[in-house]
Amino acid sequence: MSSQPFGRYTLLEKLGHGGMSVVHKAFDPRLERSVAIKILHPHLAERADSRARFSREARAVARLRHPNIVEVFDYASPQSNDSFIVTEYVDGPTLRAFVEEQPIKQPEVAVLLMVPIVDALDRAHQAGIVHRDVKPENIMIRSDGSPVLLDFGIAQMIDMPTLTATGTMLGSPAHMAPEVIDGHEVGAAADIFSVGTTLYWL
Repeated sequence: MSSQPFGRYTLLEKLGHGGMSVVHKAFDPRLERSVAIKILHPHLAERADSRARFSREARAVARLRHPNIVEVFDYASPQSNDSFIVTEYVDGPTLRAFVEEQPIKQPEVAVLLMVPIVDALDRAHQAGIVHRDVKPENIMIRSDGSPVLLDFGIAQMIDMPTLTATGTMLGSPAHMAPEVIDGHEVGAAADIFSVGTTLYWL
């Protein structure tokens, strides 16, 4: 795609899309740095109360400040027509892509990769925030080799932990705890379950 303005940012290229959002690499001219912008699909944030919840939850995630949680720089206000989050741009592969290219043969290496993610989740759980979608695609490997957890609290932000308005499941069933799939109340145990499935996959 050609570059296009998006508020104070310039969208440079589309990095990916899913059931909840489209992600772009962008440039912040004010701070002269690359960022990633996740723009939620309009049908997930069309109500004013959804936008207000999104803003409130994004603020909570931004306060976590953990080296293995992607840093949140900016987010949409409740008055914005779009719902979006601006985060650090991680110039590296997802854990899935990394492992598919360089298969892990030692269990100890898998554990070393996941220990920082578990520490990040512990920080979030202490703050009352549940990820709800821990999976290899939501973990990226920075250029220095450190893992970083993405999409923290996105499902919680839009107040729709499992289903969109059209009935499409959000998240990956292979890594979702039973209570998430069943639409029951979700707590920290759901993230621990997903850590287990990710370790098993590794």
